[in-house]
Amino acid sequence: MKSTNLTNENEQSSNQDLVTTPIVEDGSSQKIVKPKRVRKKTLPKANLTLAHEPPWNSFPVVAIGASAGGLEAVTELLKNLSPVTGMAFIYVQHLSPDHKSILSTLLGRATKMTVQVIDEMVQLKPDNVYVIPHDKDIEVTDGHIRLIPRTYKTSNLSIDVLFASLAETHKENVIGIILSGSASDGTRGLKEIKQAGGITFAQDESAKFGSMPQSAIASGVVDFILSPKEIAKELNRLSKHPLLQRKARKPQTEPEIENSDPHLSAILQLLSHKKNVDFSHYKMTTIKRRILRRMLIHKVKTLKQYAVFLAEENGELDLLYHDLLINVTEFFRDAEAFQLLYKTELPRLLKSKTQGETLRIWVAACATGEEVYSLAMMILELQKKQYQ
Repeated sequence: MKSTNLTNENEQSSNQDLVTTPIVEDGSSQKIVKPKRVRKKTLPKANLTLAHEPPWNSFPVVAIGASAGGLEAVTELLKNLSPVTGMAFIYVQHLSPDHKSILSTLLGRATKMTVQVIDEMVQLKPDNVYVIPHDKDIEVTDGHIRLIPRTYKTSNLSIDVLFASLAETHKENVIGIILSGSASDGTRGLKEIKQAGGITFAQDESAKFGSMPQSAIASGVVDFILSPKEIAKELNRLSKHPLLQRKARKPQTEPEIENSDPHLSAILQLLSHKKNVDFSHYKMTTIKRRILRRMLIHKVKTLKQYAVFLAEENGELDLLYHDLLINVTEFFRDAEAFQLLYKTELPRLLKSKTQGETLRIWVAACATGEEVYSLAMMILELQKKQYQ
């Protein structure tokens, strides 16, 4: 936890049941006992998932983002992709909101999978391709694709919006792909996918417009840099990997690696010895998610095999180390939230303080401190305005 020295300390919740103790005439006190609440019996919630439909978190979701030159690239990818990978595919391309798109028709000619334009709250299913509408943005919630308004601010960030929502809801069950396009949309979203334990791809020099994939590559969050045809082949391989197949059969909460596994201990000891960082005190679910991600990338089927591979390959040890410490934060990251703080909340807090009185603000789980410094900069700027 980091703090600006400028608290709103967390106060104890006031939602607890209180027992009042009034004073009676003889000076003694008498407790008033509240009657016990009668809990209503509730019927268990029905499971609305049909028997023939897999749970929404049991199969990988492949999110593909592109802009200029993307149609040719995604067509090549789909032509070389098996129609029965067991994965769901979502394709986002920067489109003009003024012209109706025929993307779904064009992509339908490249694959045997069902290709459809996304409608409100479409449920994700394996071996289907979902295409963004021309005038909306999309995000994923509980296995359903939700349409959201496209604003001027988000018109060129459609890929980041989708990638971030998938990273939050589907965690390591996401594969993010950036194909041909201009600008840098998708880079931030790929960072979030990688942090959540997902796998990331970017198109190589075959991209007609290289700035989008090159932005992602330069950020250091891309696992595979391949042509669309090679990306398809890698997806075909990943779909057959035992780790992905096991996820489809097991509940997502069941761990793939036991905390007591001696090979996990060996990996942590190796990191401690070579990198001088003791990861045994870190959140173990995150550590295991990162290790499983590296195993998928290298086609390794067991933790024992990966521990041996790690001991022999110094380069892989470096990559795992950086994966474990990946950082997706940035200054003024959530623009709307910081705008609200700057215009409304911080001026109110500063106004409530007398000269010389301390304003202390706590920021929890702030990684490398960008959020703290962002707040400090805004407060200093507001103070200058206040005393000008």
